[in-house]
Amino acid sequence: MASAFKLNLFTPKGVVIKDLECNDITIPTVRGEINILPEHTHILTELSTGILTAKTPMGARHFSVTAGLCRVLQDTVTILSFTSERAEDIDLERAKSAKAKAHDRLSGKESLTDVDLIKFRRKLERAELRLRLANLK
Repeated sequence: MASAFKLNLFTPKGVVIKDLECNDITIPTVRGEINILPEHTHILTELSTGILTAKTPMGARHFSVTAGLCRVLQDTVTILSFTSERAEDIDLERAKSAKAKAHDRLSGKESLTDVDLIKFRRKLERAELRLRLANLK
């Protein structure tokens, strides 16, 4: 019986983490959070925006993920995410500034197109996610 498996997390900009040995991973999906343990059944599922938590022999690691796919195959979990950041890479001041800017644009002081409304809602969601992730460092 396997006691660990590998996590690979990729974005269009590159590799976030490769071959991270994990005992347990919690992944946000469009149908809710799923928990991956050793010898998990093979799946392919769509990611949701949220925090991915990987429990390793060295402790928990946290990553943000936004939209993408998760594949569990044999002893490897592969995440393809539109964007992703490690908790230790979060710039707290930048995240606070981004949240304030997005919130200001959404406050209704100026008219927004539907496209801009969606864009700034996503920016606000990502900024809030970064702030939550920064608190998990």
